[in-house]
Amino acid sequence: MMGDGDLERVILGVVERWSASRYAERHGLVTSYDPKKHLAKVTFMPEGQESGWLPIETGHIGDGYGIAVGLQPGDGKTTGDQVVVRYQEGDFEGGKIVQRVHSDDQKPPEVQSGEMVIWTRFQKSDGGAESANGAQAGKGQMIYFKKDGSAVLTDGNGATITLDGNGNIKIACKDLEVDASANVKLLPQKNFIAKAGGDAGVGAGGNVEVQASGSVGLDASGGVTAQGGGSVSDSSVSPPSSQPTIPPFTVPA
Repeated sequence: MMGDGDLERVILGVVERWSASRYAERHGLVTSYDPKKHLAKVTFMPEGQESGWLPIETGHIGDGYGIAVGLQPGDGKTTGDQVVVRYQEGDFEGGKIVQRVHSDDQKPPEVQSGEMVIWTRFQKSDGGAESANGAQAGKGQMIYFKKDGSAVLTDGNGATITLDGNGNIKIACKDLEVDASANVKLLPQKNFIAKAGGDAGVGAGGNVEVQASGSVGLDASGGVTAQGGGSVSDSSVSPPSSQPTIPPFTVPA
């Protein structure tokens, strides 16, 4: 004997087949998202009918790698990503989400003709206080490729890497840390400048060596202190081996 639940499913199935015969694709709002399987449920308007789990189509994904964009679910009435669902040969049960659609409520990021922007969204945004150089910022991580040849990568909260299109790279951030398990080499063909607004320190588990084909200068508004556990020398002269080790000394300013 057919129960109320069975009858409801039969009626919904008839409605779905009838709808499939009318639409090759439909628009709706995402109500649920499964990040592990990359599936989503969609509520279709104006009927308010919710789909089952639908695969999210993307051009480059599979076997654990690829490019995937997570959809944002909502209540299916006024919130949730607006998407297009397309059906295979009119089969309502064979639908898949093929793309997102922007609207007056879900505005797209601004991008000029010939340019490309990749922009994510997160909750801890600064609301635009930190701006990427010449780009939009404040809503999340962004990669912006401009038609002048430059590119900007920003986290939306103050860290920005800018490629100016002329072979130069500029990094602006709060703290910068380089952690290498082996060597770090900086090999400029011209000048190397390191300047700190506060203190600067150089430390090593072994030796520290400074070499120059020309002069080496030390300029301080205070004193300059040279101290070593062994000998301290300017390398222009070598103290006789019979003399005792030179103690730490300070050169007056």
